[in-house]
Amino acid sequence: MPLLRKFRYIAFFDLDMTLLSVNSANIFVRESLNRNMMTREQVRYAYWLSLLHKLDWKDTGIIIRRLLGWLEGLRVPEVEMMCEEVFNESLKDFLRPGVLHEIDLHRQQDAAIVLLSSATTFACSPVAKYLNMDDVICSRIEEQNGLLKGHTSGKLVFGPEKKYRLLSYCETEGYNPYEAYYYGDSISDLHVLEAVGNPVCVYPDKKLRRIAVRRGWRIFDQPY
Repeated sequence: MPLLRKFRYIAFFDLDMTLLSVNSANIFVRESLNRNMMTREQVRYAYWLSLLHKLDWKDTGIIIRRLLGWLEGLRVPEVEMMCEEVFNESLKDFLRPGVLHEIDLHRQQDAAIVLLSSATTFACSPVAKYLNMDDVICSRIEEQNGLLKGHTSGKLVFGPEKKYRLLSYCETEGYNPYEAYYYGDSISDLHVLEAVGNPVCVYPDKKLRRIAVRRGWRIFDQPY
């Protein structure tokens, strides 16, 4: 969706562990079990994949793709409603106050606020709506006859693809990426952080923190 007006620059924000202090997928998995949208076996598998991710034993992109498999066969409105309710009832409490303050500062400078995440539209839309963000770039799930297919429509917005989406967006909208900001937390965000003139590492993981220190990038770990 094109921006509705011209801004001075764009500030892009990641979702999980950046805007949010948690991984939203874990919250949605737990609630999906409570609503009988996932089996216990599927939940155990999801938590196993999450453990592999924390231990850095498996490629994050592969883990995300496998996690999407549980969506296959679910009705689109059902998933939309669940994600909206979960955000409003619990997930919004995990928004980082300090990052929200950053958004306010950028708005005062007439920046467009764009959510750029590998998470799905189901996870991103409630957040973007609540924060009145100007646009969302995220992974979309394939649909057929109102049912989800359990895999993305197009590429997963992760790693180099996230960088590609940001650069393409800036070109289409007429903005200089070297004037843009990107807020991310993970070493998997390295490609997109390198693509902007103002990279900000939010509570970065160990690998990203080392690189940020070496390159003089801003490290944001303010609790306010």
